[in-house]
Amino acid sequence: MRTPQKVVGIPWFESGLYRDCRALMSDGAKLPEHHGAWLAEAEALCAEAQAAGHHVLKVNIEPKDFSLWCRARNIAPDAKARVRFANYVAFREAGYISGNPGRVPKGSLSRIK
Repeated sequence: MRTPQKVVGIPWFESGLYRDCRALMSDGAKLPEHHGAWLAEAEALCAEAQAAGHHVLKVNIEPKDFSLWCRARNIAPDAKARVRFANYVAFREAGYISGNPGRVPKGSLSRIK
């Protein structure tokens, strides 16, 4: 019997929204200045997680909706919140949790094929 894959959500930034997302984040200065540099790091992280046998889901971070999601939970929009959000969306998509407490935007999820 095959061991089930662990589902992992990876926070994802679209190129056109990267600057706004970076400005929103309380730790934005720690993110690479340009989307291309961030994308290279994120793709490497995805490949590493897949090589470890995880089912990886890219979860888009949209500035306005992510900000609202963080405020609803009284948490700072930082790396921990991005991971928490991405995993929440991924776990919901995988069927581990149901419902939609605190808004999770439609279209925030895209799968790696």
